[in-house]
This record gives sequence, C-alpha cells and structure tokens, in this order.
Amino acid sequence: MKAKDPQNESALVCAARDGDKDALQTLLTRHWSWLKALVYGVLGDARDLDDVMQEVCLRVIARIHTLREPECFRSWLAVLARREALKRRQRRTPRPVEIDPESEAFQMAGPVESPLEELEREELYGRILEAVETLPQIYREVFLLAHGSDLTYAQMAEVLDVPVTTMQIRLVRARRMIQKQVIGNTEHKVHRR
Repeated sequence: MKAKDPQNESALVCAARDGDKDALQTLLTRHWSWLKALVYGVLGDARDLDDVMQEVCLRVIARIHTLREPECFRSWLAVLARREALKRRQRRTPRPVEIDPESEAFQMAGPVESPLEELEREELYGRILEAVETLPQIYREVFLLAHGSDLTYAQMAEVLDVPVTTMQIRLVRARRMIQKQVIGNTEHKVHRR
C-alpha cells in the first residue's frame, strides 16, 4: 500500500474542521483498520468493538474543530479512541473468551487441500487467537496494530505514545508470548496422545 501524504492529510483535516464531510469521511476511512485494531487491543475482544467504533466516529465529528494542529490528527485520533475503549472496558462485566471460527480472522484465500489440513489450520488459528486475547493489554495493542494495519513502526509508536524502541520490544515480546503459548499447547497435546 502506498504511503500516505502528510500534507494531503493535513489539508483533509483542515477541510474537515471547516465542515467538509467528505474530507472527514476520507480521514476516518484512511485510518479505520489500524484504529479498529487499537480499539480491539484495548477491549480484548470484539464484543463491544462496533459500539466503540461508532462512539469514536461521533466524538471525531463533535470534536474535530478542536484539533489545532492538523499534523497531529493521527495521535489525536488514537488518544480519543483509546479513551473510548478504556471507558467501555471499565463499564462492562467480564465474559469468557469466545472464538468464532467463521470470523474473518479465520477465512483464507485459496483452496484447502484436505479437510484434515483445514481442521488443523482452524485449530492453529484458534490457539493463536486465544494466545492474543490472553496477552497483557500493552502487548496485545502493539501486536494487533502490527498485524492489523499498514502503519510503520514510527506510526505505531506515535499511536501508542511510546518511543519506537519500546514499541519494537513490546512487539517482540508479544510474538514470543504467543509463540510460547501456541507451541506449548501443541507440545502438551502431542504428549497427551
């Protein structure tokens, strides 16, 4: 995917501040995937994801005029989204993790060679999703941003409001935790047989 032009984005923000609905829609569309990954990372599951994303849109519409520095739109948007997700997470009651093998995360392009391979693949995806959902929030956020958006490391660090090196360390740790949990579960299943 082509890199975004920061000047063009600043112009879109200025237009959106002045009431241009198309500019605002373009901005939200442009940032939707990483923003959704960020909110999911804070929530820990998809239960309230759509509601929070809708609330984020409403907040952006209501507050875009308060953004004084158009070049800070991405970080402003990230802070706004994280706050909304944190508010929602604090209000809700805990619920057991549910894995939906029919979700987009499990869909694959291309034919599957055999039903056994498909079953093994779905099982692996399930273990990976379980591992991601059990990560501490700071690791889950960075992992989902890295694998659910087209952001650069510098942009992810800006969204998370941490130095790039901190973001990279968290990503490495998240991947190791997931790998350890998935491989540990696999080894445990092999030894039980």
